[in-house]
Amino acid sequence: MLGLVVFSVVPLFALILWSRMAVPDWRIAGVHAALAWAAGIAVITELLSLFHALHFRPVLAVWLVVNAVALMLVRRRVRRPVRPAPGGPWEVVFAAALAALVALALVVAVVAPPNTPDVLAYHLPRQLMWLQQGGVQHFITSDERALMMPPLAEMMQAHALLLSGGDRWANLPQWLAYVLGMIVASLLARELGAGRRAQWLAAFVFATIPMAWHEATSAKNDLLVAVWLGVWAWLALNLSQAERPALGDWLAAGAALGVSLATKTTALLFCVAPLAVLLPAAFRGRRRAWLIPALALLIAGPHAARNAAWYGTPLGQQPAAEGGGQGAEIISLRAAASNGLRNATLHLATPSPAINARLHRLVDRAHRWIGQDPDDRRTTLWFLRYGVDWGPQHEAIAGAPAQFMLGLGVLLVWLARRAWHGPTLRALLIVAAGVALCCIALKWQPAGARLHLPAFVVLAPLIAWAAEGFGFAGFMAVTLASFAAWLPASETLLRPWRTAPTIFAASRWENYFRHHPRERFYVEKSLAALAAAQPKTLQIVSRHGFPYPL
Repeated sequence: MLGLVVFSVVPLFALILWSRMAVPDWRIAGVHAALAWAAGIAVITELLSLFHALHFRPVLAVWLVVNAVALMLVRRRVRRPVRPAPGGPWEVVFAAALAALVALALVVAVVAPPNTPDVLAYHLPRQLMWLQQGGVQHFITSDERALMMPPLAEMMQAHALLLSGGDRWANLPQWLAYVLGMIVASLLARELGAGRRAQWLAAFVFATIPMAWHEATSAKNDLLVAVWLGVWAWLALNLSQAERPALGDWLAAGAALGVSLATKTTALLFCVAPLAVLLPAAFRGRRRAWLIPALALLIAGPHAARNAAWYGTPLGQQPAAEGGGQGAEIISLRAAASNGLRNATLHLATPSPAINARLHRLVDRAHRWIGQDPDDRRTTLWFLRYGVDWGPQHEAIAGAPAQFMLGLGVLLVWLARRAWHGPTLRALLIVAAGVALCCIALKWQPAGARLHLPAFVVLAPLIAWAAEGFGFAGFMAVTLASFAAWLPASETLLRPWRTAPTIFAASRWENYFRHHPRERFYVEKSLAALAAAQPKTLQIVSRHGFPYPL
């Protein structure tokens, strides 16, 4: 249970900040608390790593001190917070639905072991190496992904892993991101001028994104980086409209940018547009705006420096044999259009093979018209081929059909209202610019829907904003469409909670091998051989294997 000490700080920080704010808002307090927690983990881990002290006693001492200080502040210095005003029937319904989703996701996240293939391949193995060597320094490995990827999500997991002696809490960072994403969506909706009911709807639209739901019980980092980028977008919109932003807002913006870049490299694509939105305000408040790059460098800089020293580039290099070559090898309007068409169909797949085949033919025809091969190696990851696959329960390929189609509807509403200025325009530009850069810079892949999550975090409040203009009918249509799209994805294939054999009916060891049951045989045979040989050292060479259970 000691691993929970790592995550218990967030509600404590939130309570402290909420009660001491001039205009109390528990949502803003929660966002700031999460940013302080994440940034603190990054700085603490880097400092401990300097002395190779990422071991049980130093880490436990740090968290005991942090919790003790937080508890002292809660007990002695916190004023009584102002309670939120009670809402109407709609808000009660949304609150109950969101609470049910959060509770179910928490149960699955805690009961199911981390069993996503990428997690078993390099996310968790890198943590074991860190704990073995007492720091996050690079090490010799046959899988470069265990080195070059930004480390913040794994830092959070490593602290819990070290204190608990197991991976029971490895899925919690993404679950926390799921909760935080609902809060951020509601804050973004408020920034767009939406009312209370629409803010609840924005949280619901986000919560029912199939990929967000799957990632909420996973130990990956796609949802985490998406929510950090959502926070960054919200702060950019907020600062761009504030007459005299407070010092805390600039600090929060710097932390949001830093933790985004420290979580996943794709943050580089989605952080550009909010930065552009923020530039005029940063120029006006340049005496404080320098805090943004300074904090971002403090949080994300150490890992970039390690990559630069190891690979000669801060982004690192991944051999194509490892599934690398993620970046597009050709930059052109035709290549971007090809990626845009193919990425759109990730969210348009249906249960009907006939409709999917027709959609595939339409995309092929469009590619012939623009003179582009849909399977071009320069724009398609690895040896994969383009296809339209329906897999709502598969966390690698599940799309967001309702949110995608509703997002197209937002454009029509925006054009009809002639809202060609203000926060709505800036939010749309943030979504459009992020998607465009994603299509320009990255190769297409069947598992690419998860990379679009940052755009959907900002799109969810835009959908709620548009729905508000249609009154009760708009709210009902968006709510039912979101729920209907979530329903087929309500169970994750690797972590089933209602379909036998469920995660509750199998042992934790058996649940590790949901992705490849035969892998269990090889691991157990290897363990028997190792137990007999009693080696003092062991090197595991793995390429697209799953060495973590071993």
